[in-house]
Amino acid sequence: MTPTGVDSLRLAVLQTDAVLEDIEGNATAIAEAASGLSADLVVTPELSLTGYSLGASAGALARGLAVGSGIAGAEALGEVQGTIVVGLPERSATGHPFNAAAAVRDGRVRHVHRKRYLPTYGMFEEARHFTPGQSLELHSVDDAWSVGLLICEDLWHPALAYLLAMAGADIIAILAAAPGRGVWDGGDGSRFGSWEGWIRLARVTAQVHGTYVALANRGGVEGPVTFAGGSLIVAPDGAVVAQADASSGVVLEATLDRRALDAARAAAPHRRDEDARWLAERLRRLADG
Repeated sequence: MTPTGVDSLRLAVLQTDAVLEDIEGNATAIAEAASGLSADLVVTPELSLTGYSLGASAGALARGLAVGSGIAGAEALGEVQGTIVVGLPERSATGHPFNAAAAVRDGRVRHVHRKRYLPTYGMFEEARHFTPGQSLELHSVDDAWSVGLLICEDLWHPALAYLLAMAGADIIAILAAAPGRGVWDGGDGSRFGSWEGWIRLARVTAQVHGTYVALANRGGVEGPVTFAGGSLIVAPDGAVVAQADASSGVVLEATLDRRALDAARAAAPHRRDEDARWLAERLRRLADG
């Protein structure tokens, strides 16, 4: 891999499993998986520090995970080179926690995204245990690459990726804990049938907006839920650079090249041709009925 800088960035996606409510153990396992990768940016799945099926425990765990004053497990994560993005429940002012993603560097939280869209269909009941986030900002890695974070269901609401792209995102990173559904392919590289929708979303997001997309989805089993894995890295022309199967413990690595961003945006200048003012006016009219 070439050194990081303005022209390149070394990315790693960890398809980890998690032990429910074992923050220190999960942080240590993530740090061990990331050690030796020499990555500038490491992305892990949704709620990677705590496990997904928190239920009413989310509020209790969040009391010890206030990102403004540091998070549990930060000491272990501080051993990771570069910036690592982890998922966790975060304490809020109301006591109703956020489902959050925190970008950690040198053991300190540098940026937080709070999940905006909380699914309440099928097996999901997140709105009972979390409150939706209200902000959507970019984070700079090494003062050279602009990264936008989304969490799972956020990707299924395309306006969020649009807003990140219009703000100047070079990379859109998604932390997910999507379960597997439907028949999966057999043999090497197998995946659940439900994962095809995620692949399409990731590729279209990358190609339309001329961004890299990194999707870290959880693998393994928690209670009755089997997670789909299938993490992937997509180039700004929509090509899949790397993709995992459904197992846990997979690491994807890629060196991102700014020349690929420039080439994709020149060939398909959708971002350049967007008219945010026109769109904002139409949205205002819809909001006003």
